[in-house]
Amino acid sequence: MHLLFISSNRIGDSLINLQVLNKYIRKNKKNIEITLVSGSLPLPLYDDYTMITRRVTLKKEKYNLHWWKLYKELSPLKFDEVVDFRSSLISYFLRTKKRNIFKMKKKHNIYSQIQQKFETDPKRDFKILTDRVRKIFPNSNYACIAPFTNWAPKEWSTDSFLKITQYLLNKGIDKIYILGSEQESNRCKIFEDALGDSVINRCGKQHILNDYGLLQKSRLFIGNDSSMMHMAALANTPTIGLFGPTNDKVYFPEIFEHCHLVRSKDTFEDLVKKTENFTLNNCLMNDVAYNQVIEKVDKILNAQNF
Repeated sequence: MHLLFISSNRIGDSLINLQVLNKYIRKNKKNIEITLVSGSLPLPLYDDYTMITRRVTLKKEKYNLHWWKLYKELSPLKFDEVVDFRSSLISYFLRTKKRNIFKMKKKHNIYSQIQQKFETDPKRDFKILTDRVRKIFPNSNYACIAPFTNWAPKEWSTDSFLKITQYLLNKGIDKIYILGSEQESNRCKIFEDALGDSVINRCGKQHILNDYGLLQKSRLFIGNDSSMMHMAALANTPTIGLFGPTNDKVYFPEIFEHCHLVRSKDTFEDLVKKTENFTLNNCLMNDVAYNQVIEKVDKILNAQNF
C-alpha cells in the first residue's frame, strides 16, 4: 500500500494526527510505503518511522505557491490512499484510489473527532513510534513541566510554576525536567536560580523524541495548552493541562483517563474577547487556581502509592 499522509503545520496538531498514521501502519504491517507531507517544525516527530520513504516539507509561500510546488512534486506518483489533515484542494487532483480528507468541526473535541472518523484504537494507536534507544531514563522518580508557550495570554505565571515545582520536590520528587523549545531555554534561569540542581533545563537540548522517552517514565506532567501537553498525553504520562483563553472542549485530551484539566474561572469565550486587542501581551491565566493543581498532583501521586 502506498499512503500519502498530509499532516499539520504545527507540532501539537501533528501529534493528535499521529493516531491515524499509526493505525495504517498497524493494519498494513510491513506492506506499507508512506509519503509524508509536513511542516518543518513537526518533521522530527517522524524520524523513527522507517516506513516513511519520502518526506516532503511544506513551506508556506506567497500566493499559495507552495501548493503548486507540492502538486508538481506529487503528481507523477500514484497512491492507494490519501489522508489529508489540511483539507486541501490538492488531494482532489492527485492520482489515488481513495481519499480521506479531514475537516474539523470547531466546537467538538479534536481527539474524538479524528478517532471517530478514522476508527482508531485509543490503546494501540495513540503513541509515537520510536527507536528503543529513546527510552534511556532508568530512574523514574522525576516529574516534567512545560511552563512556557508561544503566546503570553495562555501561560500560567512563572511564580505559580515555581511554587508547584517546589511542592513536588518537597513531596519527594528527585528531579524536575523543564521541557520546551530552544527559544525558551534562557527562560529556565529563574528556575535554576531558585531551585539549583533539582531542576534540569531540557528546552531544545535534545531530540524531541528523547523528550517523549523522558515523559514515558515521568511520574507526572504539568503544562499549559501546548505541544508538550499533547506529547505527555501520548506518552501515557499522568498529565495536568492548564487552560485559559484556549478552548479546552476542543483541545484538551479528554479521551485519556490519565489527563486532568484545570482551567481558569473565566470562560473561554470571555477570555477570548480580551485577546481581541492584538497588542495584549498579558497573562490571562492568573485565576487558574494553585490549590486545584495541588489537588490533581496529590491525586496522581496517591494513585502511585508515592
